[in-house]
Amino acid sequence: MSGPTGGEVASKQLITNAFWNIAGRIAPVFVAIVTTPRLIHLLGLSRWGIFTIVLSLIGTFGIFDLGLGRALSRAVATKGAEERMDQETCDLVLTGVSVLTGVGVVAALVSAACCNLWVDHGLKIPVELHREVLLSFFVFCATAPLVMINAAIWGVLTGRQAYRETNLINIPISVMYYLGPLLMLYVWNSLIGVMFVLAGCRLWMTIAYIRFVYRLIPELKHAQLRPRLLKPLMQYGGWLTVSNIIYPLLGYLDRFIISNLIPVARIGFYTTPSDAVSRFNMFTGSVNASAFTAISASYARNVTRTCELYKTSVVAVSFILLPLCLGASLFSYDILALWIDRGFSEQSGLVMKILCIGVFISGVDSITATFLEGIGRPDIGTKISIGELVIYLPVLYWGVSRYGVVGASAIWTLRFGFDYIVRAVMCLRIYPALRGSFLRGAVTVMTGVAGMCFSIARMNFWANVEAGVILLAITYIVMWFYTLDAFERQSFLQTASRIKSRLYRRETT
Repeated sequence: MSGPTGGEVASKQLITNAFWNIAGRIAPVFVAIVTTPRLIHLLGLSRWGIFTIVLSLIGTFGIFDLGLGRALSRAVATKGAEERMDQETCDLVLTGVSVLTGVGVVAALVSAACCNLWVDHGLKIPVELHREVLLSFFVFCATAPLVMINAAIWGVLTGRQAYRETNLINIPISVMYYLGPLLMLYVWNSLIGVMFVLAGCRLWMTIAYIRFVYRLIPELKHAQLRPRLLKPLMQYGGWLTVSNIIYPLLGYLDRFIISNLIPVARIGFYTTPSDAVSRFNMFTGSVNASAFTAISASYARNVTRTCELYKTSVVAVSFILLPLCLGASLFSYDILALWIDRGFSEQSGLVMKILCIGVFISGVDSITATFLEGIGRPDIGTKISIGELVIYLPVLYWGVSRYGVVGASAIWTLRFGFDYIVRAVMCLRIYPALRGSFLRGAVTVMTGVAGMCFSIARMNFWANVEAGVILLAITYIVMWFYTLDAFERQSFLQTASRIKSRLYRRETT
């Protein structure tokens, strides 16, 4: 092979973008780990609980965006990152951001109207904290328009492949989500002050995003509001809205069924390992974000590039997730014993092993779902999720009632296996050219899944180490010699050589 094709160059960009996304998500995690004990001490358990609820609820405002954030990202990506933005696309961006701002205002008003009801009847809080919590929630609700604006502009920026710059903006702000409240508590020991800090972080992000988007796309200065342009985006975003409701519902059904069928004392044997291994999805989401815009930009113009992007995304997710999931599976009993205690690990070790298989399959399945959204068919994924809901609920009920938490973990994992197969069939029917790239990626995936199934067996520590090395080696050999082509192998070796050279220069200096 004489040189790289467009698809191979695009694959490099996808991996680079995914790296920046991972960096943007990992950095705040380390700060959170360091600051959390002190935050708990200063806030107290009651106010800390409210704080964690607020952090998790910030993302729920995204349900109100009607899928327009993702739709805007795709619309901008199809224009190409190197091309000037035409007038119609600029008008579309301004109109979309304006509409989402209006939706955010409505969401803020509705949420604020429900605050009294939620604080009085939905939360069990001490009487002395009632006013403080209520006022802090009002501050939180006021950030809804900022959340919408930021989501819309994020879509525009990533559609232009500006992942590096966008994550460089995000990292210090995300760090301040934890560091800022800690500093505020030394000045004003109140949850209200903490919420003002979070609101300030959102405002900081909005201002930074607006300044950067106008610098990146100066044509936006001449954009005009044209609501009629939103029709195709609303059609696309409508399916995403339904999916944004159905998919989380599928994700929480297992906990709902378990809480109703087994003693409450045993629920933690499922939720604890589930919460732990679900953290690996952070890496999957980072690859997905860059894959979506790349596939959206190429699917109609360059079939070869699009197929290469799909394969590269599958390889990237498999490469990252396999050692994490395999390691967590092989050493599940030891991890839980060190983290909790030996008695807990005896009850949850097998559950964690099975869930690790599901997390690995779900990571690859998410790439297939992203592919469908990228080529403009989010309706398929939504219809699959609706059909899956009908099947999953009775099967999960049977599994939990018959086999308890082990049954729940097995059914949860099988759901993603079924999901992956159905989505793959639909992808190949709609985009037949994907067949070759899909099969190459699927061989690596199936090898990894087979290795993880082997890891369910309980062995001693050194047997686990040997099994881990062998299983990883087998999967990576398959990936290297079968899934990757000659140019991709050469690019990997060149990148490894550059990293080695830089490390050597640092050691010598």
